[in-house]
Amino acid sequence: MQEIREKYIERIYELKQKNGYVRATDLAKLLKVKPPSVTEMLQKLSKEGYVLYEKYRVVDLTPKGMELAKKLEKRHRAIKKVFMYFGVDEETADKDACVVEHILSEETIEKIQKFAEKI
Repeated sequence: MQEIREKYIERIYELKQKNGYVRATDLAKLLKVKPPSVTEMLQKLSKEGYVLYEKYRVVDLTPKGMELAKKLEKRHRAIKKVFMYFGVDEETADKDACVVEHILSEETIEKIQKFAEKI
């Protein structure tokens, strides 16, 4: 559940940065899932305090959601940077960072971030 939550938060943040707004339909397309699945998850994220969501309206991150999104973005950049340091091309490093960032322990992520700051 945490991995899915994080993916949704990241994509909401990404769409907000790109378009200035987020609609559930845009989120469904980006995540390649059906709109009812997005609605269900947005309702859960709203109850957990991560998003502001009302049916047929734009979606926005709460301060709690924004804090998590920025943490996830920082984590992603650090992992991507380390992969590129090892010689992985940028596109592959970006895709691979998306995969592993949700499954690594906090301890490992902290070590990667510290290493990324040094390189």
